[in-house]
Amino acid sequence: MAEDKYIKFHIEDGVGVITLNRPEKLNAVSWELAEELAAKFVSLRDVDEVRTIVLTGEGRAFCAGGDVDFLSGDSDRPMPGTSDPDRPIPRSQRKTPGGPFVDVVRQIVLVEKPVIAAIHGPAVGAGLGYAIACDRRFGDTTTKMSAIFTNVGVSPDCGVSYFLPRLVGFSNALMLVETAKILKAEEAKEIGLLDELVPEGEDFKAAMEYAKRLATGPSVAIDMARRLIHMSQVCTLEEILDYEAVAGTMTASSFDAKEGTNAFLEKRKPVYRGV
Repeated sequence: MAEDKYIKFHIEDGVGVITLNRPEKLNAVSWELAEELAAKFVSLRDVDEVRTIVLTGEGRAFCAGGDVDFLSGDSDRPMPGTSDPDRPIPRSQRKTPGGPFVDVVRQIVLVEKPVIAAIHGPAVGAGLGYAIACDRRFGDTTTKMSAIFTNVGVSPDCGVSYFLPRLVGFSNALMLVETAKILKAEEAKEIGLLDELVPEGEDFKAAMEYAKRLATGPSVAIDMARRLIHMSQVCTLEEILDYEAVAGTMTASSFDAKEGTNAFLEKRKPVYRGV
């Protein structure tokens, strides 16, 4: 596999740190960056050393949205709707115009490990979509968030229409997508886009502390609990009760389930292995 060019990755104490790495473009998402990012999440599904993931951006921004060169249709990769209609477009892209841009959101969920966003500077457009697809968002006082799509004459993508009303409510979601309002950090926290607001420059540290705490926990149970919450968004009560029973049976056979039970009975702190 070719070395990543537009993202950086390292592992620290069970946390896989993914850093968007186009600081000169405020980490705007190009086709190539999106391909690397989606592929990284896919690859981490089966890496047991990585128990949680932190997603952040290099430089002054988390992510300033989709790369304007691509969206305008002028890049090497054609954009359906804005490129010259005579330009050939790959068959796969005809069926999924957003290609890897939207697949990133899918893979954030499917990685089946907690994904924590460390946000500073702009998190707008696709960057907002990636942030709100994460399990929890830590932002510093420089954070600015916006469903900025209508500002450039396009409609939301990258899962914003799905996650936004679940986080901020129906009416607020409508306001945000209709007006493309840019929220400062305090407003983003108040409306529910940020879960934690920390001083400038402290977002990554705070996100890592949270991620490391999860990484020392019973990872199989945590991952299954995460899956259940995602499933509950589209399930009936009867369906989720059945899924919970299946998940409970699966996690009960783990080492950590036995360790957690024994530790409780022995009145000591459990030592989890993540298996």
